[in-house]
Amino acid sequence: MTEYLFDADTQEALTPVGHGEWNARVSPMWNIDGVPNGGYLMALCLVAAGQEVSHPDPLSMTSHFVGPTKPGEATVASRVIKRGRSLSVTAVELVQNSRVTVTSLITWGDLSALSGPSGPLRPPPILPENSEMQGGPQERGASTFIERFDFLMPSDMAMGAAGRPTGRAEARGRMRFEDGRPPDLMSVPVFADGFPPAVFQLGHYGWAPTLELTIHFRARPHPGWLTIDLASSHLLEGAFEEDCYIWDSQDNLVAMSRQMGRTLVG
Repeated sequence: MTEYLFDADTQEALTPVGHGEWNARVSPMWNIDGVPNGGYLMALCLVAAGQEVSHPDPLSMTSHFVGPTKPGEATVASRVIKRGRSLSVTAVELVQNSRVTVTSLITWGDLSALSGPSGPLRPPPILPENSEMQGGPQERGASTFIERFDFLMPSDMAMGAAGRPTGRAEARGRMRFEDGRPPDLMSVPVFADGFPPAVFQLGHYGWAPTLELTIHFRARPHPGWLTIDLASSHLLEGAFEEDCYIWDSQDNLVAMSRQMGRTLVG
């Protein structure tokens, strides 16, 4: 048994049945308003697919959320599209009640083996000291996902997420597992899809389901807080895109992502 809930609800929630398939238990401990968080579902698929390839690191993952997923029994099916010397590619589906709910494409490699020119690099945002920031979302109950993390946000953005919007579709701060689990690449999806959406800062509160999410993994993170920087440039008829950058405690860029989501108010 693992000491960390994320591992219990991903690694230990998967039972191999052969031929690239796993029986999966979708945990209710990562819900937003009673619905499993998309980043958690991506992580569940990522952990399963990683057992099918020899390369240690995901480099890119794109997931489409094609139907609702509920806590409970499910199946993860992974198919290796390519096995190469430097890269592998897998296609993964999360299936529940005979219906595909999440479909993903993942490219795998070895980040430690990459070499070549670097720069320019986007620096992390300048944030106040941790002691000068406020905690993040306070909603509990049906949103068990929030209880899995510690959040820190600048005062104006913390108030914006709670009902006093800043008027700018931007959000930034820090985030870590509440139980002390160090971040790693397998857990990046829950951070890429875990911060309060930037459109909350425009006053559009409510459920913001993800339609599609692409993550590019750039470095294995060091332990400690992760810095999150979100921005949305376009909100049109309730649909928005959101760009996310994630840095580790040593200011290394760990991942960047873009998702398309919808804001459902009322």
